[in-house]
Amino acid sequence: MSVNEMSFDAPLSAHEPMLLAWLRQAVDAHAIVALTDPAGVIRHVNDRLCEISGYKREELIGQTHRMLNSGYHDREFFEKMWATITGGDIWQGTICNRAKDGSLYWVESTIMPLLGMAGRPLGYLALRTDVTQLIDTERELALKTKEMELLFDHSPIGLSWREVDAEGRPGFNHVNQRFCELIGLSSEEATDLTNVQRVTHPDDWEKQQTLTRELYQGKHDTFTLEKRYIHPGGRFVWGVLTVVVIRGKDGRVTHHFAMLEDITARHEAEEEMRRAESRWRTYIQTASEILYALTPEGRIKFVSQAWTTKLGHSVDEVIGMSFRDFVHPEDVERWDVFFRGTLASGGDGQGIEYRVRHLDGRWIWHASTGSAYTDRDKRRAYFGVGRDITIRRKAQQELSAALARLEEMARIIDRSPSVVVLWRAEGGSWPVEFVSASVRQFGYNPEDLTGRKLSFRDMTHPDDRERVGAEVEAHAAAGHQEYNQEYRIQCADGTVRWVDDHTIVRLDDAGRVTHHEGLITDITERKAAADRARIAQERELELAKDVQQHLLPSRFPDMARIELEVLSQPSLQLGGDYYDVMRVDHRHYGFVIADVSGKGAPAALMMAACRASLRLCAIGELSPAAVLHRVNRVLQPDMPPGMYITLFYCILNTDTLALRFCRAGHEAGLLLRAGGGSPELLGDGGMALGMAPPDLFEATLDEGRIVLGAGDLLALYTDGINEACNASGDEFGRDRLEDSLRRHQKDSLAEILRRVDRYLRQFCTLAPRHDDRALLLIRPR
Repeated sequence: MSVNEMSFDAPLSAHEPMLLAWLRQAVDAHAIVALTDPAGVIRHVNDRLCEISGYKREELIGQTHRMLNSGYHDREFFEKMWATITGGDIWQGTICNRAKDGSLYWVESTIMPLLGMAGRPLGYLALRTDVTQLIDTERELALKTKEMELLFDHSPIGLSWREVDAEGRPGFNHVNQRFCELIGLSSEEATDLTNVQRVTHPDDWEKQQTLTRELYQGKHDTFTLEKRYIHPGGRFVWGVLTVVVIRGKDGRVTHHFAMLEDITARHEAEEEMRRAESRWRTYIQTASEILYALTPEGRIKFVSQAWTTKLGHSVDEVIGMSFRDFVHPEDVERWDVFFRGTLASGGDGQGIEYRVRHLDGRWIWHASTGSAYTDRDKRRAYFGVGRDITIRRKAQQELSAALARLEEMARIIDRSPSVVVLWRAEGGSWPVEFVSASVRQFGYNPEDLTGRKLSFRDMTHPDDRERVGAEVEAHAAAGHQEYNQEYRIQCADGTVRWVDDHTIVRLDDAGRVTHHEGLITDITERKAAADRARIAQERELELAKDVQQHLLPSRFPDMARIELEVLSQPSLQLGGDYYDVMRVDHRHYGFVIADVSGKGAPAALMMAACRASLRLCAIGELSPAAVLHRVNRVLQPDMPPGMYITLFYCILNTDTLALRFCRAGHEAGLLLRAGGGSPELLGDGGMALGMAPPDLFEATLDEGRIVLGAGDLLALYTDGINEACNASGDEFGRDRLEDSLRRHQKDSLAEILRRVDRYLRQFCTLAPRHDDRALLLIRPR
């Protein structure tokens, strides 16, 4: 039959030449084809095999498939395959091969023996389909599934979820360990919603059921509720319950998710704040001291009722008047200096004594302390406390009589459980001039110290001497005249006791420090109790921090031309600092540093979500802006109110050292060129992730490009570095960071980080640290 005579109305013969040609054309277009002789020597291949393997046809013909062997499969795998096809049966399976360029690819294979008249194979026909992308996707999906399981099991907040069938009946309730701990049930009990209802406060359960019905009626997709759980023993636990549902195409709820955060401590703090506010209002109304506030011009804007009680003027009468009008003319100049100095410095704790006019014309001595604050108009205003010191002035005049009782007071001091010590500010030896007899509780005689056999430094525990000395010097440099320290005393018998030292600084007429007067109280038992309580409170926090730190890379990929080092110092709280190094493709690597606003479990959870989204979106994408567009689209709809993520992301071509970067509200990258010159700040800004919807976020995000040179130093850091403060409230700042990096730019990256860490610790000697610190250094070789 000719081509023109062919018809599809009747069955086609298997031997029809055109049908065979069409079938061969279709197979060649769809499948990878190879034909071998009985010994497995390749006799024919199609173009698809050449394309995927990278070999030319003449390189494959005459060879066996061993030249494509990747080494992934063991010997037994191929033995079973050969046993199948040499026995005359068709073999099907998935094989991992290696291309000419060394890359691996996967093929779904069907190998068919071509049987002769005697039933023995005359050769083998292999038909294969490329499934590399499918295999890679399955592996990535398995990895992401494992990460989500770990996040669910070890999340610092309670998580639960359940499926809902077509009739609206809830299925098995899946809960993590933290959820069980918060509601006071075992994991088996918590799977039954009846038990969850049993431990919920009845009033709160009714509210929850109302909100849940509205969800299933389609009025909302989520709700948040503060509710109480009744633990065994009657203890209440407050929690914030956030419920989210997922709907099918028909609008029916298919999945029900819940997140539970413990806010018991917050409720207790709020209740205490209300009580404190009530006490403060009572104090204002009943305090014997005069409380008053002045405008920047010195006019009275508020006085407490004590003004009328002490000075006779009504409150309404003095509002709006100049405070100077009530100050004695001889004291006005000193008052003006004190008032202006307080507005400028914020207040140093020192006060002023002056005379103030009573309604009846009398002059009454007052002592006043004050501090500056920002009023509603954003101006520096003054708040003061005035005390009537007439009696004290009279007491000063009777000082000679009081001195006669000095000896009795000394005996009282000696009988006190606290130790009074006076030591001279002389070098670092701290020679003692007076110590009360109660020092014997530590095994020392007063004469040992006053006779110079021992100095007060000798009593201080060796491990605390350097710290205590540094704090004393820092307080002296800051001009503090009164401060507290806690440290250990080395007793004469070798035991160790913790003490609280309340120190008063004595100055001479020139303002130089001459002596330190300390009141030392044994707090060993209190310290031990506090440590036990702190350890119990921090145990769960440490577990959550360990999970969070596990998400940060413990080892960087090996990049021959690039050096990498990181300084990571988590604070005592759960936080949101995050850094990562990831492979984008075989020539590009991505570097990221980010900071989630806030602290605690919400920040940690958002950090984990950001990490997962960024890693997924970064694969194969060479534009940092495109990656951040996708990440914001994922995170922004679910970002809690008031929370956002600042982030700096850059992609480096390891061959050309070209760097593309984007800055989403984060600190600018700091680049120091090897040849010197001014530092370069990378990134023009942009909004933080989750702060704005996609259109606005993408409109403000800019992408920059530079080329790095050998020896250039790029520093990416979180605000825990540049916003670290000292005791005076001064920030470490970008300039100090730049100076630290510049001075040691040619050292190893590990040495640079050690130096920066040292400068930070010295700068923040007396200031507590409440924020995470992360500093990632990148330098081409």
